[in-house]
Amino acid sequence: MSEKGTSVEFLLGIEDYLRYLGNENYADRLHTFSRTINSESKEEDSIRAFLQDFSSILQSDYRNYADLLHGFCKNSNPTAIKRIVLHFFGKILNNQSVNDLIHGILKAESNDTVYKVILQYISKNIDDTDQLDFIHGVIKYTDLLDFYKTLLQFIGKVFENKFPESDLSLSIKRALTGDEFEQAFIQSYFSMLDRKFSNDKIFRGINNLIKNKINLQVINDAFSRGQVKSKIWLIEELAKIKLDYSNVVILAGWFGQIKSIYDKKLAYSKMRIVELDKAACETSDYVFNLSNLENYKVKSVLADINNLVLHKNGYEWEVKNFKDNSGFLEKFTPNLIINTSAEHMTEEWYNQIRFKNLESDPIVAIQSNNMFEVKEHINCVHSVDHMKKKFPMKEVLYEGELQLKGYKRVMIIGRP
Repeated sequence: MSEKGTSVEFLLGIEDYLRYLGNENYADRLHTFSRTINSESKEEDSIRAFLQDFSSILQSDYRNYADLLHGFCKNSNPTAIKRIVLHFFGKILNNQSVNDLIHGILKAESNDTVYKVILQYISKNIDDTDQLDFIHGVIKYTDLLDFYKTLLQFIGKVFENKFPESDLSLSIKRALTGDEFEQAFIQSYFSMLDRKFSNDKIFRGINNLIKNKINLQVINDAFSRGQVKSKIWLIEELAKIKLDYSNVVILAGWFGQIKSIYDKKLAYSKMRIVELDKAACETSDYVFNLSNLENYKVKSVLADINNLVLHKNGYEWEVKNFKDNSGFLEKFTPNLIINTSAEHMTEEWYNQIRFKNLESDPIVAIQSNNMFEVKEHINCVHSVDHMKKKFPMKEVLYEGELQLKGYKRVMIIGRP
């Protein structure tokens, strides 16, 4: 149903969503990961990006650990890494004679063999299992990824339950042992975001979809930067017109993911998400909008948009419980109708609203794009003027174009 997204476009879309929420810190971090996840050496690059971010988190209260991680971001040479580790233990060990020995060796600019011997000596003077495992991993260092596994295990255990990122450290370590690093890394990151933003339905929904082994391409498409930016743009412009639209209809609503963006700015009494794909309806009801399913405050409707029954006082459709296949006939009077996928269909759905002269006089918001080359796009537009000819309105409340990567979105909001 959309422009095809990549993992990078998906991460950039969630970055935009985080900025929409006002969380610049996590948005900046996700932007960094979006640049590393598809690089030629994505494992090393993504881990270094994570270490850099984690070191900034530790900087104020755990300076020695922050310096340790920062050092590893700058070096991959085995000798340099052993030197960094010696410097670290020279700061944290509560043993003056060992500390003096470490500092003396470091001043002497010794070689790799000497550093190994000193690390072995240090290991005889500590009882901490995590520190011992870390030292032994450094001593055995031959492969950078194996070293990163040792390091991620160490900092994950040291800071376990102190930061969401410490659990992420252990998850990334596990991701290195599998064949699908990209998918495992993204799953780990969204598991962390789900814990960090436990009340946000988008992070919870994406995390659940990934855990259920859904094809990542589906998520990439639904939450690509273009999709997210377009929906944020829509909601922000609707908020300038009115803040409460009471009864809302989302046509071609996909997974109902727009509802979480809508919630941040606007109010409603009931929302109906009309979609032709039953699997998408079920995802809307039981993944992204489950918390609002009671009394059908938010509910998907399985229907063909061009064949909806519309009376002067509103829509009439069957509302189905997809768990037991029961249902009932509902009459729904809309105050706001949204269609962000007008390029996928003829204007028939709009003409039905326009010529029915609905008593509620709803506001209608429409988005299309200029991606004429996409086979599924049968009703694209070149510009706002082109769109206004296809969807004439008696009152235009907003019109505009949004330039995205390689294409543009066009939007009009008004009363038919």
